[in-house]
Parts: sequence; C-alpha cells; structure tokens
Amino acid sequence: MLSIDTKNMTNRLHEENRKRWDAGSAQWARGADSRGLWRRCPAEPELVLSPRELAYLTDIRGKHVAVLGSGDNQVVFALAGLGGAVTSVDISQHQLDVAARRAQELDLAVSFLRADVTDLARLDSSTFDIVYTGGHVAVWVSDLDRYYAEAARILKADGLFVVAEYHPFRRIWKESTHQLIVASSYFERGPFEYDVSEEILHPKPGALKSYEFHWTISDYINAVLKAGCRLLEVDEFGKDVADWEGAPLNGLPEHFLVVARKEAGQPA
Repeated sequence: MLSIDTKNMTNRLHEENRKRWDAGSAQWARGADSRGLWRRCPAEPELVLSPRELAYLTDIRGKHVAVLGSGDNQVVFALAGLGGAVTSVDISQHQLDVAARRAQELDLAVSFLRADVTDLARLDSSTFDIVYTGGHVAVWVSDLDRYYAEAARILKADGLFVVAEYHPFRRIWKESTHQLIVASSYFERGPFEYDVSEEILHPKPGALKSYEFHWTISDYINAVLKAGCRLLEVDEFGKDVADWEGAPLNGLPEHFLVVARKEAGQPA
C-alpha cells in the first residue's frame, strides 16, 4: 500500500504559499496604505468587522484573543482597539513585519507570531478567550480539520471561536465580465495549482507557486464540530462585488460566519 505523508505535503504546499505572500507583501502593504483602513480600524472596528461579528466581539476588553492568518492585520488592530489582548498569527514574516511597524505607529500592544495555522505548537493549550480567523485564510490551507483543531486547542473551555470567511459559492467561476461560467465544481476541493507573480489581488502568470483549496460550507461547519465546538450561529451576508473577483457575482452571498464555543471537557 502506498503511504502518503500528508503532513509533509501540507508543509510543502503551505511553504510555497508563504513564499508567494512574502514576495507580495510590499505591494500588498502599498495598497493598504493607499486605502488607509488600518489607521482607522482601531477606532472604527465596523470598517473591517460586520455587525454580526461585532455582536460577539464588542465586549472583549482585557480578554486574550488570537487572530489566525492575520494577513494585513486590520482585524487585529480593530480587536486591539476594542481592548483585547491580541496575538497575531500569520505564516508570512514579511506580513507580520509590516503589521508590527504599523502597530507601533498606532501605539497598539499586539503580540506577533509566525506560524502555520495547522501547527500552533508555540501557543499553549487553553490560553485564549477568543480565536478569530477568516477573510481569505482557509483558501490557502490544505487541512481544514487540523487548522480548526489547533484553533480549538488553544481556546479556553467555553471560549469563543469565530470564523468569518469569503463565501465558497464565489470561488467556482471563470473570469468573465458578463456571465457566470463554472470553472470547477463546488465539490472540487483542490489543490488548485497556479504559476503566479508576486501580485496578489490581480494575479498574473509568474515564477511563484500558489496552491488553493476550495472548501464547502459543510466542510467548514463539520471541521468546527470535529474540533469539539458547539455552534451558536451560522450566517451568510454581504452583496458587494469587487473588481478583483472577475465575474458578475451579484445575487450571491459575499461572506459567511460561523460562531461556536469550545465544549467544556474537550481535551486541551
């Protein structure tokens, strides 16, 4: 029987994605600077968190919060502005370096950790009151069960787990300005392999590798349940269509939200 080392495969694909994000971080930072949201979101968290998210995240003063796959760290800064003691976790050191400089400029006390979200060994079990993850994180992660199991492990008993992701219905379409054409089945998870440049938002062919994973709504919910969490809410929201999406997605939900609590008695 052929033995497949899925952990090493995970690391290899994630390592390629890390290289791509490291290469694109400077350009991504320039785009964020032009929009300026990162400067505003500590005082205006509604710029980067939906009303449904804020319903669970407003009263967090003094609570320990981990943000997994923190990227541009706008959510990190919003949660720090709300009074949370925030740990920002990302696979790209370059992204974290940019965020650390910005946090210093904003006078925000944030801890930064470079780690793969499927291996948070440097974080102790049962440490955080809240774990937040989402935006566009899971698309780069090859093992959703391991990812969410690690999120639940670092949560305290009865801690809050918030997943706010880009809706998977929007990932299946070919680029087209005037019609929806299916490029891949909703049930095809990947990995999808691309040869890309350092440009992230409008990718072009290049020498870097990128691997994507298209999880379904049921994949997300089942991974949360397998991690030992109790569902509190599942929601779908948003209707904006950005130019980078490359298809007429009007009428399709933009985001979805899963909110859960770690069941008491789950192994740490």
